[in-house]
Amino acid sequence: MTPQLPKLVATSVVRGSEKGQSHGGVYLIDFAEQRVEQKIDWNTGDIDFSGRGWDRGLRGIEFTDDAIWIAASDELFCYSPDFELIDSYRNDYLRHCHEICRRDNLLFLTSTGFDSILAFDLSQRVFVWGLYLSKNGQDWIGQAFDPRTRGGPAFVNSYHLNMVRVDQDGV
Repeated sequence: MTPQLPKLVATSVVRGSEKGQSHGGVYLIDFAEQRVEQKIDWNTGDIDFSGRGWDRGLRGIEFTDDAIWIAASDELFCYSPDFELIDSYRNDYLRHCHEICRRDNLLFLTSTGFDSILAFDLSQRVFVWGLYLSKNGQDWIGQAFDPRTRGGPAFVNSYHLNMVRVDQDGV
């Protein structure tokens, strides 16, 4: 019996791209057919091209029964299973997002620019919670904030918060 090989959805970031060039995309990789199909070409020209790829490319991917969720630097995109754009979501505290992680009905996003993690409610389709991380001497401090209101953390990127993992034990 031959094992059935999986399909993989992957995003890419092209740090060396310049304005007018593709700086990433979404790819469907079919191992059984040995074929790669680009589903989304991320070639928007309205990004900040300074820095090491902050705004370039698409980052984390998560799935629900009826949607594919993909993060860009400062926006969360909702696509159909056929990669048709359904909607997108922004928040003042989402900047330089690198990864996302789903737990139950919440999607957690890193906000590297604010040294924070944001939680997006998949039912309400709104950002509902934030956690700002900082260091006091040798101790790490987490401060909750409401990403729907003013008074959250400043844009600093001191720790380059790059990924988030959430499981039954917490964040």
